[in-house]
Amino acid sequence: KGLIALGGSLLILSIGLNSMTGAIPGAIAMLIVAPALIALSGALTMRGDLSIYNKFIKAKEALQAGIDIVIELPLAYSMQRADIFASNALAILNLAKVNEIIIGSENNEISLYESIYKNNIENRNKDTSMKESSNQLMDLDSNDTLGYFYYKSIRDHHYNILLKTIKRLNSKYKDKDITRGFIQSATAIRANLDEMEKYVPSFVSQDMKYILDENMLFPYLKYKILSTTVEDLKNIFFVDEGIEYKLKNIKDYDSLDSFIEYLSNKKYTKTRMKRMLMYILFNIKKDEMNKISPPNYLRVLGYSNKGKEYLNHIKKDVPIYTNIKEGINNALDIELKISKILDSIYHLDLLKKEQKGPITKE
Repeated sequence: KGLIALGGSLLILSIGLNSMTGAIPGAIAMLIVAPALIALSGALTMRGDLSIYNKFIKAKEALQAGIDIVIELPLAYSMQRADIFASNALAILNLAKVNEIIIGSENNEISLYESIYKNNIENRNKDTSMKESSNQLMDLDSNDTLGYFYYKSIRDHHYNILLKTIKRLNSKYKDKDITRGFIQSATAIRANLDEMEKYVPSFVSQDMKYILDENMLFPYLKYKILSTTVEDLKNIFFVDEGIEYKLKNIKDYDSLDSFIEYLSNKKYTKTRMKRMLMYILFNIKKDEMNKISPPNYLRVLGYSNKGKEYLNHIKKDVPIYTNIKEGINNALDIELKISKILDSIYHLDLLKKEQKGPITKE
């Protein structure tokens, strides 16, 4: 009974899923009696990177790996800092009546999350500085930072969800170089795509012809910024007052990475700048994001027969969308806009796929 969710950071399905360990999802799935669900970001990752594979290829690969239900985390909920991402992800998983989630972790110790959580509560109760707890968070590696916020969301909202971890092996999230052994970080694989097929399942590597080159976005981003007034740039989500003038210097840069390097400083991290530039590219405005309500539906990209049976069981309790059109929901309208823009840049058919039924597997 129930539903088990595998965190996207656990799977090695594709780079867009933030590959983590060498554990093959299908092997995990065989040990799971309950349906296995994965919630994944769509066109862009939490950090603002363009997913190497589009959302529909990722959904197909997830099903091939043994997943039963593929749920999308729309960009409005997922291209955010870790605490907001985690809160939205858990809200969606709770709607799906998930009772257990499995995530990747560097430390593999749930007690670490519990310790930081208790310290935060004690500091609030004492009305003292949060510096100690903040320092504890800063000491965590990437996946454990996100893991803590998953844990915090479960505790804060009293979700009936059990959090489990699986230890990250061999490489760290930010490792850019290929290391010895079979298991590599997502960052390293993204930086060494010519070696990708050595470290991912064959059903992933056979889709390499569909890889999206993020560098193709830069000319469109440059045109967008240079053709937009400073006042209009200020209305884009994540554009803080003052930085709109600095954005105009994009005319002097020839690559996304070099421009992000120029924009970033102690106040603005590279990740924040990357997200901001993607919000600009897709013309996602502050007033649009202000209209986004907390998740109250499931956007299903694909399912197996077992997953379909489960969704039929819960559909009376939560709206489920297996295809979308404009006007259903503000967050889904943003997804359609992103698909239209990516279609025009990469000559894809994402909009048609948004409007079709889900990807299925027997």
